[in-house]
Amino acid sequence: MFQIMRHIFAGLPIASVLIGFAGQPAALVVPPALTAGFVLIRDRIIRRRVGLAAWPSDGFARHVLVDDLGWLLFLTLAGLPLFFIGTLLRGLLIAA
Repeated sequence: MFQIMRHIFAGLPIASVLIGFAGQPAALVVPPALTAGFVLIRDRIIRRRVGLAAWPSDGFARHVLVDDLGWLLFLTLAGLPLFFIGTLLRGLLIAA
């Protein structure tokens, strides 16, 4: 479950470039929204596995959620310039 987040986070910048290349700025919210939904579902799964365990286990679940949401925010903001790079590539290839 933890290994899949590396692949999802690696795909977010690529998705921003592809959305920019497609010229669909409204679709820019879809990958972060789907990732946020997955992160929240994963948090529920972790907390269910922790159950009534000791306080450090709940702290671990919180750490995982905050870490994933922080990366998601960073990659979403970093994806905005990449979106414009994709739009620029589209303009260059169509003009050529």
